Amino acid sequence: MSPVSKSLPKGLRPDPLVAAVAWNARFYWHAFLFSTAMSVLTLTTSFYMLEVYDRVLTSRSLETLFLLSMISFIAIAVNSALDSLRTRLLLRSSMSFGARVGPQILRSMLATASRSGGLEARQGLRDMDTVRNFFGSPTIAQLFDTPFMLFYLLILLYLHWSYFALVLVGGGILAGIATADQLLTSRAVGRSIDTSNKAHAFAEDGVKNADVLEGMGMSQTFVDKWFKTWTGSLVSQLQSSDKDTLLAGMSKGIRSLIQIALLGIGALLVLEYHASGGIMIAASILGSRALAPIEAIVHAWKNVVTMRLSWVRLQNLLQNAPAREEGMRLPAPVGRIDVEAVGYSFPGTTRVMLSGINFTAMPGESIGIIGPSGSGKSTLVRLLVGAWPCFSGNVRLDGADIYSWPRSDLSRYIGYLPQDVELFGDTVRENITRLSEGDPNDVVKAAKLAGAHDMILGLPKGYDTIIGDEGQRLSGGQRQRVGLARALYGDVRYLVLDEPNSNLDTAGEQALQSCMAELKKMGVTIIIVSHRPMTLGSVDKILVLRDGFMEMFGPRAEVLQRLAGRGGAGAGGRPQGAGPSRPQQGGGQAKVVPLQPPAATHAAADESELKGAES
Repeated sequence: MSPVSKSLPKGLRPDPLVAAVAWNARFYWHAFLFSTAMSVLTLTTSFYMLEVYDRVLTSRSLETLFLLSMISFIAIAVNSALDSLRTRLLLRSSMSFGARVGPQILRSMLATASRSGGLEARQGLRDMDTVRNFFGSPTIAQLFDTPFMLFYLLILLYLHWSYFALVLVGGGILAGIATADQLLTSRAVGRSIDTSNKAHAFAEDGVKNADVLEGMGMSQTFVDKWFKTWTGSLVSQLQSSDKDTLLAGMSKGIRSLIQIALLGIGALLVLEYHASGGIMIAASILGSRALAPIEAIVHAWKNVVTMRLSWVRLQNLLQNAPAREEGMRLPAPVGRIDVEAVGYSFPGTTRVMLSGINFTAMPGESIGIIGPSGSGKSTLVRLLVGAWPCFSGNVRLDGADIYSWPRSDLSRYIGYLPQDVELFGDTVRENITRLSEGDPNDVVKAAKLAGAHDMILGLPKGYDTIIGDEGQRLSGGQRQRVGLARALYGDVRYLVLDEPNSNLDTAGEQALQSCMAELKKMGVTIIIVSHRPMTLGSVDKILVLRDGFMEMFGPRAEVLQRLAGRGGAGAGGRPQGAGPSRPQQGGGQAKVVPLQPPAATHAAADESELKGAES
């Protein structure tokens, strides 16, 4: 999607799906031309029968039979070749459609999953395959054949008006059955597909958390709940299939009755000398050919409904995905971070997750973020790295909005280790290089800085060890150290760590401390969320969050002293009359500034977590 398109309101943005179909218009145009030629060549059998009955059998001419046969062979061969070419064109159009929209769909899935998740964010690629397969299926070819019903009807009218009337009425009945099929089965088919998607998503969650299910004895309960959802989709599918098969059977029976009626009328016309035997056979074949597209659509209606539902879901995903308006390319940052009155609420809710967050981190400075569970620490971290946009205020890197910074450029200068470390099922090296080729020297440098080099060399294939179900499974601490090496890869000037030591042992904790000390010498700005006293002992300043608000911010020693002794200062831990004020910006000796009265119930918990760090 172009930058101009991104800047438009959601309702006015061009539809990428429609644009992809329009891009393949040349394929469909050529396929339609082939359908036109094939519709004429399909008459070969009818006119061959007509000429054999009316000319060859009456004249007993072998030359005429031979010539008609040769012409028919050539026409059928050309028709077969065109049919093959049309199928190949439609397959290529479907692949082209997928190639054009696939990256946009996956990007929208990632953006949506990062913000709000949901089934649409996980279903996008499957929906794309459904639409793509439809465009390459025989159903599209049958739709191309539908307009030529009029051509066959005109030929039947030329042969005799009764043939025309019978096929016209029969076509109307078949069209009515197709409409009834849509009205009676569309809702049940949609319900079946939605329930099936939920069952598949639920099963994927279970496979992802298999250790928890097995360890806590929840596997059978999980299977029973999945089975209930899955059988619900089967019931809806059965209801739609019962109606669909009934109507499809009626359609097939009516078409056979029309075929018999055509032969009966033809025989009657022959007996009354209004038509020949050849016309009777030709009219029967033409009538069947004219009704074939309608019957094919009745049989394929479920595929049409499935494609339409997938199309609508893809449109919603692409239109509602958060759009990132990236600015121009900027010089390499030095690492100054300015957080200016940042606030955040989840889309569609009124709950305020963060409000009025203000602080500055200078290059080479380290800031620790602490607070009770649910205080907004991980939300703030996502805003600090530009994964989410701020609902109010800004997070600026060297003065530029970090959310609008071109991500491909920023990735070389920023490192991020989330609380839940997820590695890809590739090699250790590819995980560290962020799925790029990378320089081996830079890979080893990042691993050594993270204290993971020796651990990686101890794996079966070292840096080429595959991480995944069929490869080497790493422990939680090993995954965290590989994730830290990934965060340190490149020319990192700004590093954000969310609980980087949650799975580390003593050796890993010491390696993390050595890494932070080395990064400080290199002038890297570090923001770290942690409750470990050893980790907080190396930061320059501490930011205390509570209920989405800044409780206090200032030099580490003063914040820890205040947290350890605030029980004697009253419930708020704040001298009377000390109102909220903005903390001093910059890297100087800012005094600790209480910004929100803390709740008395949390004082003991914070003190027990942090009083050891004061010493």
